[in-house]
Amino acid sequence: MRRSRMPALGEATMDKVKVYLLLVLIGGCISLSCQTKNNELLDYSSVELDNSALVNFENCASEVAFIPLVAPKDSLINLSCRVFELVVTDKIYYANKCVNDLSIHSFDLAGNHLKSWNRKGDGPGEYPSLHGMIVEKDDLYINTGRGTLLKYQLPQFDLKQEITLGDYGFVPTVSLLSPENFLIASEPVRNVGNQVFHAVNVETKTSKTLPIATLPYSGELNPGMITKMQNGHLLSFGLSDTIYQFIDDSVSTFIHLNFGEKGMLPADFELSGEAFMENVLLSQNYAFNTGQIDFTEGVTKVLVYGIERSPNFSSEDLITFPFFEVFIHRDTGKKKITKSLLGFRNQSYSKDGYFYQVMQPSDWQRALDIGYFGSHENKLLETVEQLTDREDPIIVTYKVVF
Repeated sequence: MRRSRMPALGEATMDKVKVYLLLVLIGGCISLSCQTKNNELLDYSSVELDNSALVNFENCASEVAFIPLVAPKDSLINLSCRVFELVVTDKIYYANKCVNDLSIHSFDLAGNHLKSWNRKGDGPGEYPSLHGMIVEKDDLYINTGRGTLLKYQLPQFDLKQEITLGDYGFVPTVSLLSPENFLIASEPVRNVGNQVFHAVNVETKTSKTLPIATLPYSGELNPGMITKMQNGHLLSFGLSDTIYQFIDDSVSTFIHLNFGEKGMLPADFELSGEAFMENVLLSQNYAFNTGQIDFTEGVTKVLVYGIERSPNFSSEDLITFPFFEVFIHRDTGKKKITKSLLGFRNQSYSKDGYFYQVMQPSDWQRALDIGYFGSHENKLLETVEQLTDREDPIIVTYKVVF
């Protein structure tokens, strides 16, 4: 098959990426000034992160498999979109979040298409936007991002309930605690202190704001991230050196990320604008947490920047940026680090010990080009041959064993 590298981003796109990363960095740096006080009150496990734990993907992952998302032949279903949602239960739910589509598709666990829905709109029973999905048994929740959830009955996709979370403005992240209780992250307000995580009871119309303090811009374009664990939830946000846990209605520190000599210096927090960009991001002298997080069966996964310098680094090509996937087994303190294939788009879902990540065509083509999956490459090639359209995505699944 033809193999090609992912094209470099255009100047306009790169400018947007730079703005995105700059705001995340500024927010994260500001937020660090709040974390020391919080951590002094809590017990936590500190994990030192450096390149001594760096391995290739083949030595990091086990039970690697690939799932092709197979659309029906001669259909108009478009699965190719770099902005998507993924949920895995006894089925795979994949939502195309490109603004002109917003379709939701279900597949069996082998990737065979089952059903598609599209209720995009502003009318009764329709969703005007899609900023996240939750699937709980036969109920599918769509987060509109506007402080409301729409609850649909599967598989008919009939609207059962419109749920109002409260007056939080933009709500990019929602997680289900129970049918009446949700854990959310709201958009930070500029120029004031922010506590963005809230536990909301929609039946009593009450809420509790969690004591995780940030400052201006700490979540700009990188809002609070939430992932489930066995008995609670983990919370993270951009450039935070702390992963928090929310269990039994209380917050404590779960893991402290120690970047050693590559950690941020207080003097760097005083920089702003292009100087900050050059000194912190483009210099590759620092390592930091991007905020992205996942968890399954005792393994925490975070996406970090700068564990090791990228020898081919170019500010015009995001693929060359030094993003790394870090896997931590908190109970033993063991960790593994591997170079990220997907970079800051590294959204993942987890279930029953497995991590699931969506590769768009340019991603799996690049993986083949650089030999990213090592001895698993033949399985990927076989999976590519199962696609009905070479523009469709492939899901990689794997475990991490220490």
